[in-house]
Amino acid sequence: MLGALVLLAAVALNYDDLPALRRSLAEAPFAVAISVAVHLPQILFTALSWRTLLPPARRPPIPAMALLRWYRESANALLPAGALVGQAAAARLLSRRGIPGEMAGATATVDLTLEAVSQLFFTLAGVALLLAGGDGEGLVRFAAAGFAIALGGAAAMILLQRRLPLRLLESGLARLSRRWPALRPEWIRELQAAILALHADWPRLVVATLWHSGAWLLGAVEIAGVLWLLGHPVTLSEALVIESLAQALRNAGFMLPGALAVQEGAIIGAAALVGVPPGLALAVALTRRAREVMLSLPGLLAWQRAESVPVRARPMRTSGGGAPD
Repeated sequence: MLGALVLLAAVALNYDDLPALRRSLAEAPFAVAISVAVHLPQILFTALSWRTLLPPARRPPIPAMALLRWYRESANALLPAGALVGQAAAARLLSRRGIPGEMAGATATVDLTLEAVSQLFFTLAGVALLLAGGDGEGLVRFAAAGFAIALGGAAAMILLQRRLPLRLLESGLARLSRRWPALRPEWIRELQAAILALHADWPRLVVATLWHSGAWLLGAVEIAGVLWLLGHPVTLSEALVIESLAQALRNAGFMLPGALAVQEGAIIGAAALVGVPPGLALAVALTRRAREVMLSLPGLLAWQRAESVPVRARPMRTSGGGAPD
């Protein structure tokens, strides 16, 4: 119902652009195909980022990591606070493959942080391109808002990881362990130790951040491809401005399933900065939403099936003399 109301409101606000919107929707199947074709490598890139953070001897196969990332993407698109819910679920499934719980949780947490940090760089690049191509107080404020959201999110995540309220969390886990004995209050300290160890492993952090940066860049390729199909080609730098600011502003709706309405408004507003008409920008936003739903519904079903099917732990490889790494 909310989605229908948002769509009606967007159409009403852009009534003068309805002819262009009708022409755009006629190309919708091909536009969604472009969006899907670009997004699948994005899932692969982000899966490789997470996999990079795991010790080489314990890394699951790439297809398995891509499936876990798909589950997280599906939760992010369709569930409230989906990025957090999906990442927690994916970390749990990773631990069922024989990865220690604190390692699965730490790599999932740090991967989410690196995604935010890489988005910060991506937003900064978009702001630089925007300010290099135009001026005006409105542009500066819009760009600064996107950058501030990305910066604040990344800084908060890093600070929280390095200064977890251990006593408070241990006390809460101790109470819960009376009901669920499998819970170990000391696990939270093991988790933070694993996170801090990852923070000190700079080579892995850099490689993982580069994989995420590549995924963000593919989002700009998606924008450019869809607009080209709709008859309004833009340069890759203009597409990067749209994608970087739209993704930064989308963070404001992280508690809503798929940032409902926030994502659409962010794409329309960011596209206006580079001269894309609102009707076409709305068509781009609807194309992305259609792709998210099309990939996420089966993703949620696959996630539930993965939760109910036992997963065999992958045998650990050995180094040298045969003792497990």
